[in-house]
Amino acid sequence: MHTAVFLDLDGTLWERGVVPDSAREAIRRAQANGHKFLTNTGRARSEVPDLTYLGLDGYCFAAGAEVILDGTTIVDQPIGEQNARAVAAAFDSLGLNYNLEGGDASWICVNDFDAYQAGIAAAADTPDPIMNVPTIQAMPEEAWGRLHKLFYHSGSDEDYEKAVALMPKGVTLTVLGYGFAEATASDVTKATAMEAVRAWLGADEWRTMACGDSDNDLTMLHAADVSVAMGNGNDNAKAAATWVTTDLHDNGLLHAFEHFDLL
Repeated sequence: MHTAVFLDLDGTLWERGVVPDSAREAIRRAQANGHKFLTNTGRARSEVPDLTYLGLDGYCFAAGAEVILDGTTIVDQPIGEQNARAVAAAFDSLGLNYNLEGGDASWICVNDFDAYQAGIAAAADTPDPIMNVPTIQAMPEEAWGRLHKLFYHSGSDEDYEKAVALMPKGVTLTVLGYGFAEATASDVTKATAMEAVRAWLGADEWRTMACGDSDNDLTMLHAADVSVAMGNGNDNAKAAATWVTTDLHDNGLLHAFEHFDLL
């Protein structure tokens, strides 16, 4: 049986857009054995650097809201204009900086300029485009209906508790750590993305494997046939996983693929 492998990005496949050489080579070797590899990230497509050099088979973006396999879009589910505006109003009321994320384009709303400048500095000299998007003032009105998710990146634990209470029905706010959280439609997750791919491929012929490191990976770690938490992952990810590998920069994915006989 072949395996469809779903890779979180930040903290799992890369750090700030840089993929370890050992991971790239391990993916290539496993693909030669007939296995398929997809991203499964909270990031929207518009906020991911070009990944074509990795030769992946597909991409799950925006925490399951957009899924592309072998060049075909099999899931495209925006959060909805009413929900998007309600989430934006909630984040504005808390003075948070946040991105409004669509597949083709994203925009940033800056309520805390100092935090924004700090984010720009942190992303400098990296391939990570997440802070380098146009401001909300440049966002066309029709884009509200095409957003896949909203993501704040200047919050605190207290802000998260307040924001959760303000979320509209049908929207889930997931804490990511480091002052970040993402608002997504409740009926799409990394697990639903994984199951959509498996159904498209033929569920009886494919085993699923999920690799992640944080709370926004829990749905896929729980739902996969086998799952891997990175050694640099948090305690929740490690508790949810079938197996814990080494750190991202200590050949973590290579060791995982060896352990599950993909190579």
